[in-house]
Amino acid sequence: MTATRVRLVRLRTALLALTLAVLVVSLWAFQNVQNTAETVRDRTAQAVLEVTAARAALVAADAAAIASFASGEAKLAGPGQEYTNQLALASQSLARVAEFNQAGEAGGNALQVIESQVAAYSGSIGQADVHFRQPDAAVLGAVDLWHASRLLHASGGVLEELEGLQGRQRDALNRQLSDTGMSLAMLPLWLLPVLALLALLVFTQLYLRKRFRRVANVPLLVATVLIAAIGVALVLTLISRERLDSVGERLDGVAAARSQQIRAADDAGQRQLAELLTGYCDEEQGCGVTVDEFRARALRTTTLATDNTRVATAGAKAVAADASAAAESGGREFLIPAGTLLAGGLVLLGLHARIDEYRYRP
Repeated sequence: MTATRVRLVRLRTALLALTLAVLVVSLWAFQNVQNTAETVRDRTAQAVLEVTAARAALVAADAAAIASFASGEAKLAGPGQEYTNQLALASQSLARVAEFNQAGEAGGNALQVIESQVAAYSGSIGQADVHFRQPDAAVLGAVDLWHASRLLHASGGVLEELEGLQGRQRDALNRQLSDTGMSLAMLPLWLLPVLALLALLVFTQLYLRKRFRRVANVPLLVATVLIAAIGVALVLTLISRERLDSVGERLDGVAAARSQQIRAADDAGQRQLAELLTGYCDEEQGCGVTVDEFRARALRTTTLATDNTRVATAGAKAVAADASAAAESGGREFLIPAGTLLAGGLVLLGLHARIDEYRYRP
């Protein structure tokens, strides 16, 4: 076997080995990012948004019930239609969180606790309604209303549990993003097989041109273009990964906007509850240390009411848009395997004739 034939066979082997490496690395990177993007779009982002929606709905329901009892409307309409609507919205959001949950067993356990607490809260509001309708049982109604509100606001209550659950869902998103292994800093590593293959393809074509006096090797030229396209596909995969980071940032923005709105609505509702309880407390002895401390704190708290509904709604739409854009494959699931396999075939075709020329030479 001549030295030229040996060199050509080695070049072919190296080109095929690098082509296989490009196929494996590119597919692995793409599938990793694609699967994560689809999970974030379909489940994780939805879970975070639904937890914040449940928090907002429960606070609105509590404030609506307190307002109904404080105004006396409860004697005619109970806690009110707004309370019923918001409680139904909260239940729907919690059901969707259970469907989309990405926080594993801890998230599932937290949901069970929250759902049982919400059921207890609804029961206490129902008892308050019964007592407020009775002329001589309004004090018991106030006690029931206080107990219901504590189920939401006390340490370990529904709102605190929901904040914890929201944090778990957000942490799950962070883990999913870090598990992709793709980042701008890591891009050169992912592109290394592609760049090595491109360099070897160029070297091979220069060698063939010098050795065989041929202007160009068309199959190898086409293979070079295909491998460059795979490199572009990897860069687009990185862009998809970066869009997932923007999903997390937008989720934080939505959560912040809703938290401000929730806090303002909650403070207003708690002040109204404190005023309602004051009407049933003894002027000299008060209502007990716990209730008196709550009344003093609630009446001092003033949070500027801010309607961030548009901001939160626009943010939620932006989350959906970014998540959908990140999950858009652009046909890369077909380009990467088809392109690399075709490039491998072109490498064989481009070198076969040259190697065959030296088959019988001494």
